[in-house]
Amino acid sequence: MEGLLIELTQILQGIDTEIFFEMNKRKNIIYPYGTFNLDSEPIRRNQDGFYLDIDLFDRDDSFLNLLNLEEKLKTALDYQRILTPALNLSFRFEGSAKVPTGDEQLKRRNVRFYIAVDWRLINYGID
Repeated sequence: MEGLLIELTQILQGIDTEIFFEMNKRKNIIYPYGTFNLDSEPIRRNQDGFYLDIDLFDRDDSFLNLLNLEEKLKTALDYQRILTPALNLSFRFEGSAKVPTGDEQLKRRNVRFYIAVDWRLINYGID
């Protein structure tokens, strides 16, 4: 699982450097930014499905920056397959939605992808 999180962090930060696992821990926040988390389900032996939720945040009068970032994510990930020695990842865009914040300046959107993960490398203690 740790390998998956490392791989996803690298993939997402390759799209935008201001995307973080679980929370943005920077002292000086750079907007817009995103955080991501996963929910999983079993598919079959050696394959799991993950709902990748990416929450996007911005301090602005409009949603334009967030919509542009969302489009970058969709363009880079939708129907993409990424193969590593340990994982085979298949991405699919599931949807997105505006999330109310109660603050006129703070904008938020949720973007959801589904990832089918084939676990390719299983360590049986054999090197």
